[in-house]
Amino acid sequence: MRRYEILLPEEFNDGRLVADRCPRCLPESLTEAADVFGAFTFRPESALGTWTAPNQHRYRDRLSVLSVDVDDSPAHAEWIRHFKSHLLQRFQQLEIYITSYPVEVV
Repeated sequence: MRRYEILLPEEFNDGRLVADRCPRCLPESLTEAADVFGAFTFRPESALGTWTAPNQHRYRDRLSVLSVDVDDSPAHAEWIRHFKSHLLQRFQQLEIYITSYPVEVV
């Protein structure tokens, strides 16, 4: 099994709240994950982060975490890459941070 953790922004890069400007962005993303994988975990509490873009502009983020545990397969990895491209557009982001690591379900 493999876990993918996707950090979903609560704000666009310009500071506007996603929920105000795109109220369907989050529900559509969660539905998409559920439709493909049948299950997900969503942690809505805000995590705070910061990162510096190549142009040296520093961004501060408020993020929620979407995670899915799936069979470790090339098809799932490819779907996550495809999903990321949709999330970049949907949330109007320069980057969407996704991590993956093996998990053992006991």
